[in-house]
Amino acid sequence: MKFLARLATGQIALWCAFWLIGIPLAIIWDVSGICTAVGCGVQEPITAGFLLVLFTLSSAIIPLVSVAIWRSASKYPRQAWWHTVLAIGAKLCAAVTGLLAAIGLLVVLYIAFIFIYAAIDRG
Repeated sequence: MKFLARLATGQIALWCAFWLIGIPLAIIWDVSGICTAVGCGVQEPITAGFLLVLFTLSSAIIPLVSVAIWRSASKYPRQAWWHTVLAIGAKLCAAVTGLLAAIGLLVVLYIAFIFIYAAIDRG
């Protein structure tokens, strides 16, 4: 719990927040989203459900991690010019990824609403 509090306030080093938390989570989000969109494992409902749940969970977590990366980048020491470039690049990556993940989560919630509404309307 202490780690999550430090992560949320940006007290974790930028390299740790970006490379050890953000990038693996983004890879999970990318792979599960691509497999869901392309139809990997659609023949097996368990695999399709697992991919959809994985995509939904990562879509919910990525905006929170993006805020943590933004805060870590804001606290990043900038002794050289390239430190500033790294901090701005991390902020840009966090903002774009967080926005796309939020849009992905909204799409999943919209699709779930449509299916639930159709099930209630039929019954």
